Amino acid sequence: MLSKLSFTSTISILLCSCLLSPVVRGQSAKSSKGSARGSYAMLETSFQLPDVQSDPFDYEQTDIEATLRQPNGSTRQIPAFFDGNSLWRVRFTPTTPGKYSVTAIQLNGRQIVEVLQRLPQREWTVGGQPQPGFVRVDRLDANRFSFDNGTRYFPIGHNQAWQNGNAPDIPTLFGKMHAAGENWSRVWMNHWDGKNLDWPPGGNPPKLGEINLNAARKWDAIVEAAGRNGIYLQMTLQHHGQYSTGTNPNWDENPYNVKNGGWLQKPEEFFTDAWARALTKRKLRYILARWGYSPNILAFELFNEVQFTDAAHNKQWDIIAAWHQEMAAFLRQHDPYHHLITTSSVPDVAADSAVWQTLDYYQRHAYPSDVLTSLLGTEGTQNKLPGKPFFTGEFGPSNLQDTNGIYLHEGLWASLMSGLSGAAEYWDWDAIERHNLYPHFRAASNFIAASKLADQSNLQKITPLIETTQRAALRFGPGGGWKAASANEFTVESNGVPAGMDKYPSFFQGQFHHDLLPQPLTFRVNYTQPGAFIVTLSQIAKAGAHLTLSLDGKSTERDYPATDNDSTPKNGEATLQVEVPPGQHTISLANTGKDWVVIRHFTFTNYAPSLAANGLMDRGYAVVWLYNRNNIEAPPGKEQPAANGQLNLTNLIPGYYRATWWDTYSGTQLQTNTINVSKNSQRIFLPTPSVIRDVALALVKMR
Repeated sequence: MLSKLSFTSTISILLCSCLLSPVVRGQSAKSSKGSARGSYAMLETSFQLPDVQSDPFDYEQTDIEATLRQPNGSTRQIPAFFDGNSLWRVRFTPTTPGKYSVTAIQLNGRQIVEVLQRLPQREWTVGGQPQPGFVRVDRLDANRFSFDNGTRYFPIGHNQAWQNGNAPDIPTLFGKMHAAGENWSRVWMNHWDGKNLDWPPGGNPPKLGEINLNAARKWDAIVEAAGRNGIYLQMTLQHHGQYSTGTNPNWDENPYNVKNGGWLQKPEEFFTDAWARALTKRKLRYILARWGYSPNILAFELFNEVQFTDAAHNKQWDIIAAWHQEMAAFLRQHDPYHHLITTSSVPDVAADSAVWQTLDYYQRHAYPSDVLTSLLGTEGTQNKLPGKPFFTGEFGPSNLQDTNGIYLHEGLWASLMSGLSGAAEYWDWDAIERHNLYPHFRAASNFIAASKLADQSNLQKITPLIETTQRAALRFGPGGGWKAASANEFTVESNGVPAGMDKYPSFFQGQFHHDLLPQPLTFRVNYTQPGAFIVTLSQIAKAGAHLTLSLDGKSTERDYPATDNDSTPKNGEATLQVEVPPGQHTISLANTGKDWVVIRHFTFTNYAPSLAANGLMDRGYAVVWLYNRNNIEAPPGKEQPAANGQLNLTNLIPGYYRATWWDTYSGTQLQTNTINVSKNSQRIFLPTPSVIRDVALALVKMR
């Protein structure tokens, strides 16, 4: 058989991670000081094996590997992957300079001597300046990411899950993202734009277990473009719709479905069936062989929103967790580069906590009524899942258009002040492209780089006071989605959102789900001047609802009759309002109707200072985001006059600081001053610029 093998070889060197956004050009993290590791250009070789009769996609039947000798004399086995006809390829990324050579090609452990002898080139000399390398969890700060060379990595970007219609392809959009200072993205392995590896392109019956090579070549272009543009992507391997009959269902299209020539009777069998698990591992092994070389794969994401599969709907979290643990273990066993592994679900659902135990970092998805409240208030979730990086992998406004990028902007800046491991990552890539919202990322990226935010550790969240005579409405919405209320009474201070409102459900339930909201919502308030309290709704369930709004026991009611579908309230129906005199009062809201309404926000008019601030600090460093409550969500051209005030920061180490105010839209400095913090006060009062919408401050100790 060996005498019949024909062979052709091509050797190529492709660049990985050749361009970096400013966000990843910071100083080496203190935890990795002195490290010189990184990664170099990828090495690739290819050869022909025309007489292999076994399944080329089944690594247990057809295990082809190359033995690579490294500069220190050690060897490692590199898996080959089948690329059509009789062509096989091997890809490898060096992590040290020096000489590399292929010393053997093996089929199921047996050397194919003639292939090795006919290699036109067996050696490469690797040198030059290494790139940062693969992304890891920082060794001494588990809330941060770092590269192999010790440089911190702070994710900022947006999703590019699939290509829509005639829009630019993902590699082209990665170029635009790089130009905007982005360094993160997330791409789905879905079938509707031809990127699903394990859904065969056709045939009757479908060729189950065969890798879709057309899809694989699309992924080649995506991974290569990520390297050219300094984008670190989450490769999302499964999505909920594939195994759902209820939420975004694709089960009727799934080739594993017995109705389509497959063998699974129900979608939840995917998690337990031996053949389904074997085919998943076959896909994982192929992915590692073909793209495992790439430092620009930040992580393998095992599932998108697994909470929406039928298995999760039926509360089979045990089988979901076991599947995640098995697949994560397989990746760790076979991945020589040790990429990070994650998934996407709901971290604060107790039932799925076991899903996260074997993974490297957490991510949540957030589509709240109030983006600001939700993304500023994530520390409770982080504390519940300690010891790993955590950031928001998808966000967007619930039931709202974002033509001007208002919610993108406030979500980005709110998340930078959340203390999490990266920026919140926007979902709607079509809106970003259609409305040219890229400048929002450039502005945030410039601030991250200049303030060295990524290099900081153990920052504490702060809500500093701002002295101003100008007044505004205090407006906030629930930060949670469809969930049970864990608290129902809140004290509303004039300087901010009450603690716990970030978790309060935006779905305000009626009789159908009374268990999720058994008590009325109660606010305890103190109006220093006459004002009003307003509830604004964004959606009403088709079964209808009935709201009762009470001030100190005196009630007003509104009925929302049943309709044919869930609906958006018409003019005049979206709000309930009660006038509030000065003094302390109790306001309550109850739903005695059949079903839910979605609360957009609560408004306390004439209640708060016009300027609000959130930030992060230790005693020698602070970043603060200030926004004008009157204008932060105002449509362009509808803003009220600018506001001014004095920012009060305390508990600073005495010494000289550089205080730089930033324009959060242009990403440029507004003004820079040197500030002296005295030993006696350890505080400063900084006059703010005139704030129409928002500004940011970076305060860094100089000496």
